[in-house]
Formats: sequence, structure tokens, C-alpha cells
Amino acid sequence: MVREGLANPVWAALDSGHRHLAQTLGGMRRYGPDLAPFCAVPEHGMPVPANDLEQLGEDVYFVGAIPAVPDGWQMTELSSVLQMVHTGGSVPQPAAEGVVELDALDPGMLELTSIAFPGYFRPRTGTMGRYAGIRDAGRLVALSGERMDFGELREVSAVCTHPEYTGRGHARLLVRCIVHGMQRQGVTPMLHVGARNERAIALYEALGFERNGVLRHAKLAAKVS
Repeated sequence: MVREGLANPVWAALDSGHRHLAQTLGGMRRYGPDLAPFCAVPEHGMPVPANDLEQLGEDVYFVGAIPAVPDGWQMTELSSVLQMVHTGGSVPQPAAEGVVELDALDPGMLELTSIAFPGYFRPRTGTMGRYAGIRDAGRLVALSGERMDFGELREVSAVCTHPEYTGRGHARLLVRCIVHGMQRQGVTPMLHVGARNERAIALYEALGFERNGVLRHAKLAAKVS
């Protein structure tokens, strides 16, 4: 059972902590395309007219509540995501040697995330919260930060490590840094991860996150005339 208020996470964020970032298109809400490729409807199965969809102008993703779209529009179900909420108690400040606070527009974040999950991290995603990373010879090789804001909860996001640097504990360290920072602000950390990504899920469980439910995840392709 998904925790109340989180079953439709994009809508929930755009109706609470990120209300000021919401763009409204008819009955839909979305983040600006330079922030995040997510769109939302208030209820699963809600019909969305073509004239609203045509205003999107790009591929977008829905999580939890998936709308019904008219004929001629392509909605593709993707792998489900597991939602997790931190219930592991207070996380002490980690020994963060090598961890650097990143500028919101650091180009290294786009470069690294384009390898890990292309298309999800946008030019201004870094302005949505705090981001921290690890560099090697000036190159950003590991990253974690904050994305969706629900008020009392906030999403840990963009957890990724360059393939040449995996297995060194970078992700564990960076997630602990972000979680500690959230807790100092009185915010409960949560996150989303691929429901089949058992390696990442095991890491998050070891860091105090608890499974909160599996959500549908779908991509709406921009209509080509």
C-alpha cells in the first residue's frame, strides 16, 4: 500500500512544495521542460483532450496516475518504479572527504546523468534542490541530489556513478550526505528506483529506506504531424 499522498507523486509535488513550479495545461500539471520531463493528472485514467496534449511539445513521463489519451497518441508503459521512504532514524553527518557541493548549473551533472538515465535530468534540474558529487581530476564521476518536494518529504534523486567508478562506495556516501542534509531541515527523505533494480534497492534498504509501494510509469510520445 503506497503511503497516503504519494501514490501520484508528480501531482502531489506540484500541489505542495513545488506548487510555484507548476505549469498548468488544462487538467494537467507539469514541470517546465528545462526542469524535469514529468507531467501529471489528478486521477488515474482521467481523459486528456488532444488540444491539451498538443501544448506539451515533447515526450513526457507520468508516474502513478496515467491518463487516458485520444486515438493517435502513443502512451508506452515503462518498467514500474518502487517508491521508498526513509524510516531508519537519524543519519549522522558522514565523513565526506572528497564530496563537493555542486553549482545548480554545473554542466558535469548533465554529462553524467546522460549516461545513467538519458533525458530525465534537464539543464535546470540542479536548481530544484541541493546536489553533491565526487570528482576525479576535475571530472564529475558520482552524483546525488534533491528533486521533487512534497513539503514534509523530499525526493533523493539523480543517484548515479560513472561506469568506470562503480564499486567504490560513492553512491552510498552521497546518498547519506543528502539524507543527512534533509533531516537537518526536518524533512523526511524518499526516493524512486526501478522496481527491478535489486542492487540499488538493497543499497537503499541498507541506508534505512523502506519499500512504500510500486507505481506505474509511462511515457507519452510527442505527436508527430
